[in-house]
Order: sequence, then structure tokens, then C-alpha cells
Amino acid sequence: MSERATDFCRCCESTNMLLFLPLGAHGPAQAFLRQDQLNDEQLFELNTHACLDCGLIQVPDRIPPDFYRHYLWIPSTAAQMHTHFGELAAKIKSNLISDGNDLFVDIGCNDGLLLKSAHDIGIRTLGIDPAENIGQMAKDKGLDVISEYFNATTAAAAVAQYGKAKVITSNNTFNHIDNLHDFMAGIQILLDDDGTFIVEVPQAIEYINKLMFDNIYHEHVSVFSVKSLVDLYRSFDMEIYDIEAIDVQGGSMRIYARNAADSDTIPGIVSEWLGKEKAVGLLDADTYKQYKLAVEKIRDELCAILADIKDNGKTVFGYGASAKGNTLLNYYGIGPDTMPFIVDKNTLKHGLYSPGMHIPVHPVEKIASDKPDYILILAWNFADEIMEQQAEFKAAGGKFIIPFPKPKVV
Repeated sequence: MSERATDFCRCCESTNMLLFLPLGAHGPAQAFLRQDQLNDEQLFELNTHACLDCGLIQVPDRIPPDFYRHYLWIPSTAAQMHTHFGELAAKIKSNLISDGNDLFVDIGCNDGLLLKSAHDIGIRTLGIDPAENIGQMAKDKGLDVISEYFNATTAAAAVAQYGKAKVITSNNTFNHIDNLHDFMAGIQILLDDDGTFIVEVPQAIEYINKLMFDNIYHEHVSVFSVKSLVDLYRSFDMEIYDIEAIDVQGGSMRIYARNAADSDTIPGIVSEWLGKEKAVGLLDADTYKQYKLAVEKIRDELCAILADIKDNGKTVFGYGASAKGNTLLNYYGIGPDTMPFIVDKNTLKHGLYSPGMHIPVHPVEKIASDKPDYILILAWNFADEIMEQQAEFKAAGGKFIIPFPKPKVV
């Protein structure tokens, strides 16, 4: 991490920063541990700041360099993401790709779920992702992948080998980037003159309205406002021309940007979002003070529910060994004495322990074998899908706990 990111806003470079939610010491949220690593875990402070000039919410705290060379989250385990990325690939082909020679680049391509959807409908594709283990999954599908962090150097190498890109996407990846200015310098190099840069990220309005403090962790170093991206893009002669609100990750936005035209006119959709952000109070310090109080209240309510379950001799499992779940568990101090297991469909995490709280992760089948009384849905953004999958658990009398925006038992 650059020194700048510690003291300045990553987007607009303002020093008008407010520390509003210190979350304590956490392990990196995707750094699940083997049993022999439990006594040697390294923790890092997780402090949430807001830029009162552009509304960016960010964590300045640093994690180890090259952390993403080995990564454990993949989108393919969620049925919702197959549909989501299939629809995005079709939209890109219909609206933004002129012919078969146009190049589509997905930065942070992970296991190639979006790339494969695009490739299968005739789009020429390239993935860029530093995680060599999951990048290999994409390569095994016959996809071209550059296993490097994206920056100006990587962009130049990609152009030399593949040419410029007509469309570049960064889906739930842009919020992982520490040095956004170096990243955007790479976009300038890789994007064609008439190309489109699409970013899909959780939105600051929903972070505030739904009390989604768990969308911040050492990998998700930013929650963006539209204003923060307007200010960032302006530094690179780019402009936002369209915005879509989407449901994934509990409430996200898809931002379409291009090289700036000569006109200074702000598109109506952008003005509309800027107005909504101002109304929510993203530039108001009091908004964040009230936010902290509300987060502490739901912490007390959820912990009271879990304590009551334990006092009554009942059992609760966690569902979803998710990064956001680890922020919640560590900040709330929920450990294996309260919740002995987490289950997850991702086989990469089976047999490992959650960072910080050291709760073991098991296959989903453990629900049927051990028959807990309650399931705390840590991956709450997939709550409907999870509850549908666990219809037998519910039919047998099992109950679900959903933590946001207010803890409730279903």
C-alpha cells in the first residue's frame, strides 16, 4: 500500500477523512487457515474511514503483498452468479461488441465464469487475475488468462500480445484495489478509444441504508459512491455515461464509463445518483456517527439471539465461509463456543478454519448429518438461494437467522 492511501482518499485524494468504525484486529477475510497455522496467524487492524469530499468509504490498513496469488473465493458455487454473468455477457455482445475481432477483457476474472459465458457466445476474451490457483481453473476451460496484478505494466503487455480492448470489466474486483490511480493508468493503455469500461461494485448508499459494515474487509478496501468514481475518472479523462442498480452483493451498481467527450454536460442518470448520495448524507460526518451506533445495536441484538440459543441447549451452524461473514464474526466476537461449525459449498475451504475466530469449515452435508437447530446465514446476500437449498432442514423444524439489516429468525 502506498503511503498516500493511508492518509488520503484513494479516489479524489482529499485529506478530509473521518475514521468512523474501528472494527478491531482481523485476519485477511479470505485467509482461511490449516490447523497447523492457528497459532501463527497474523492479524491486522481494520478501520473504516469515509471521505467527506467524495463519499468513498475505505480501509487504509495494509495486508501482506502478493496475498492474492492464492485465493479461495470462486463465484461458480452460487447459482445466482451463473445467471448474473450470463446476462452480462449477452448484454455486452448485444450493445458493445461490433464484430468477432473485438476484445473483451475481464480484470479479476477468477475461475472464468463471466469469461466462459462470453467466450461461448462468440466473444474474443482475455482474463487478468493474480491468483494463480483459480486462474488455472479458467485456463482449464480453454480461456486465455494473464496471471498478474493489473496495472500500467500489465496493460502494456496485454496490448502488445492481444491488442486493445473494446470492453473491459471489473466485477467486484475494483473494490480490492489499493492504488486506483495505477489501475486507471492501465485502463487508459488497454481500452480502445471508443471502448467501454464497466465496473460492478457494492454501492455506498446501500452500505449506509442496510448497515452493511461487513462489506468492508482487508480485501474489500473500498465501498464506492458514484461521486468518488466521477472524481477518480475525471483525473484520467474518462466519464460515466450510465449506471444500473443491481441486486448482487446485497446491493451493487454497474457503472459504464468511456473516454470523455468535449461536452461538460453531466448525464441525467449520473446527476440523479449524485443527488441521492447527497440526500443519504454520504458527505456528512453525522451520518457515519449514527451509522456506528446502529451497527453496535444490531451486534447486541444478534449476540443476544445467539446467547439465548446456547442457554436453551440448542445448536447453531454458520452457512457461508464468506469474507463478509468473517468481518461480522470477528467484530461481534462470535467463535466456536457459540457456533461450532461453518458449512460451505466451496471445496477449497473444507477442512480449514475461519480467520480470527478459528471456526472449522465443513461441507454443506454436515447440516443433514448433525441436524443443528439454527443456521446463521453469513453469506446473507445469497439468503434466498440458501434457504431454498435447505428446504429439508426447514421442513424438519430448522430455523434460519439473517443478520442484516436487522437480525431476524426465519
